Amino acid sequence: AALMLTKGIVLFFLALVFGMRGRNKWLFTLGLAQAGEFGFVLVSFTLAQRIIGTDLAQTLLLVIAMSMLLTPLFFILHDMLARRLGDEADPLKADEIDDQQPIIIAGVGRFGQVINRMVTSSGFKTTVIDHDLKTIQLLRHFGFKGYVGDPTRPELLKAAGLDTARVLVACLDDRDSNTQIVRYARRQRPDLHIVARARDREHVYELYRAGANDIVREHFDSSLRMARYVLENMGLSQYEAHELQTLFYKLDREAVRDLATLWKPGVPNDKNPEYIARAKVLNRDLEASLMARHAKARERLGERSSEQDHPESE
Repeated sequence: AALMLTKGIVLFFLALVFGMRGRNKWLFTLGLAQAGEFGFVLVSFTLAQRIIGTDLAQTLLLVIAMSMLLTPLFFILHDMLARRLGDEADPLKADEIDDQQPIIIAGVGRFGQVINRMVTSSGFKTTVIDHDLKTIQLLRHFGFKGYVGDPTRPELLKAAGLDTARVLVACLDDRDSNTQIVRYARRQRPDLHIVARARDREHVYELYRAGANDIVREHFDSSLRMARYVLENMGLSQYEAHELQTLFYKLDREAVRDLATLWKPGVPNDKNPEYIARAKVLNRDLEASLMARHAKARERLGERSSEQDHPESE
């Protein structure tokens, strides 16, 4: 323990010197505070060379082994404390928000930046908040306005204009933080339109329960585009593939809304018999609808081809 404490103090000081923040400085300190496997090699070598005695070698080996044994326990303790305290010991100093716009975008990473570009390019003004300083600095370099701060903090959302905003876009990378923002905003503003980013289908259910109006799965639209390319390369026309893509999008969104009512937090979907039964019905309906649309499109294209091959004589 004395060894880890001594190394920990030195490592923590180095973490501060090099500007590490929040959890990073603690992870750096805990990860390197143990003696390490090389200690066994070094002690064995010095013992073989008769530099140290057997009693001292055994003591050193015990110290090394104990430090390695305690390290995972310290990491577990760190995770427990971090969850309880929310890493409040080193909060990020937020920018002062000097104007309020009708659209608030919480999170402007690889997902949110596209939204912000399209919305602002269309003539609308946004208030952009992100906890990452480098992301905001990059945004500013390209002429966009943004504020550094943790969007999950209620006072920051209030300062951004939550009370008067028309739309809130929640697109943080962390799914729990995103759900937290949606839940808080819905409690404060029942009339606010909330558009939220979802990691996956289960996250969609969470966000619906939290109060989001429109939810976008981050890989869903791009997956549909890829599926359309596959259909086109299997012989379907661009028109046919686009029709099937549009229909799949519509039916899948309706199915997600339907299944959200049967989703049970904390219960795996494969352990939820009502969910499974309904999902099977919806999947059969979707398949039947796509097959029918495909056949209908083929029939229409066949009629057009026949008319072109045999035009009516005037």
